[in-house]
Amino acid sequence: MTLDELTASLPNGFHDAKLKSVSIDYVNRNATLELDIWVGELDASSKREREKYRPGQLRLLGLIFWVSEPPCVGYPYDIGGELRIDVGSIQTLDTQPSLPLPSTPQECFINWIFVTDWNAFIYVAARHAQLTWHA
Repeated sequence: MTLDELTASLPNGFHDAKLKSVSIDYVNRNATLELDIWVGELDASSKREREKYRPGQLRLLGLIFWVSEPPCVGYPYDIGGELRIDVGSIQTLDTQPSLPLPSTPQECFINWIFVTDWNAFIYVAARHAQLTWHA
């Protein structure tokens, strides 16, 4: 499954998901993201249902690259805590990435992860994406 397919399967995609941690295993070429994913509905009758989050683990398997822009100057990137993110296909960007991206095999997907709290992008390429919900 691609990251775009996985995003489309979620009620709000990864919009306003809370990134708690990232682990990159370069030997096995995997990245693991621990997230709280927004699964609430905008038209829900109560605020509690609108703001519902579910913990899960996103794994990027067959990782080709993970390229991070530095946090934007003036953003409080050093205060700690979870980060709000969104995810999209590289084709949806209005402007080219600010960093040069490596070439990728044709069977890979390339996506951006926008870190709202940094006003910066992370670019990833991998072969498969997998989401596991935590209890």
